[in-house]
Amino acid sequence: MPKILFASNNIAHWPTAVAGSVPGTYDSDRVPYSIAMSNYETLNSPEFTPTTTDETWIHFRIHATSASYNESKTLLNAYDDQGNLLYKLTKRDRSYDYGITAYLYDGATSLSDNSTINITRAKTSFVDVQLITTGLKMELKVYVNGTLGSTILFNANPNGRTGPVTFSLGCAFTDLLTDVQHISEIIVADGDTRNARLDLLRPLAAGAYEDWNGNLTSLADDDPTTGMTTIAPAERQTVTLSPYSGAANISNFVIVSQTTRGQNSPTGIKHTIRLSTVDYDTATIPVGFPLQYNITDFEVNPATSLPWQGSDLSLIETGFVSVA
Repeated sequence: MPKILFASNNIAHWPTAVAGSVPGTYDSDRVPYSIAMSNYETLNSPEFTPTTTDETWIHFRIHATSASYNESKTLLNAYDDQGNLLYKLTKRDRSYDYGITAYLYDGATSLSDNSTINITRAKTSFVDVQLITTGLKMELKVYVNGTLGSTILFNANPNGRTGPVTFSLGCAFTDLLTDVQHISEIIVADGDTRNARLDLLRPLAAGAYEDWNGNLTSLADDDPTTGMTTIAPAERQTVTLSPYSGAANISNFVIVSQTTRGQNSPTGIKHTIRLSTVDYDTATIPVGFPLQYNITDFEVNPATSLPWQGSDLSLIETGFVSVA
């Protein structure tokens, strides 16, 4: 199974983003809202840890009901750790067209290709983008609703381009100022994300540990300026999670947090899972002064070393530990 590098259906991860609540534009059984984007809007992701393999996949679901007249608007830009544009997806430059054009950049030139598969108007489609970067090549593949729509290949990588660490989403499929494009279930992984789905579970109640200060509900209010705090090391906070109602088989269980620290606060945190009274802590995650995105992918159940099952989630507490 692939390792998850970024996972989001939270407007707190996208400065200026707003939540959308239009029925049918997102899967309300999995996530609480869509990310609703208006005409010409662009949203930027936080920085995430790059892949340790040769490939990076970006996956999202999209619902759009309009497309502009003869205009090539940007849907997705992906950047490496030096801020270099690696690739972009745009609306195809044809009137009211729901096709995607892909561009791949090697630092000297670019290639482009039109997808043979369009997103579906007024339905929720899913897009998966695979970038492979090695010392010998750069290759981009775009899948729409699971079907390969375009492939671009450089048979060299003269500037040593690597995988993305951040990306932006654009409002490619809108026309008027009142039009809205909906994005949801965003996943970045180091392997195939086709048919991937994201279920967002939120903190529900306090768990076995309640060392941190503040209101537990601030962990799920979609506001990056609120949260729980501590000024001491080795303090634990765990929570139970909202009920899971998805498929019995689960590929990955991911903990996501956003952190910042003050001048005299602890300098790190650990993510933790508590199962059957046993705590499973991650390595220390350094916490800086700027707001940062943190993710831990528990690829298997740490209590059993077996793949996750849906029934495991009713027994689990998640949380964090302050580190001096």
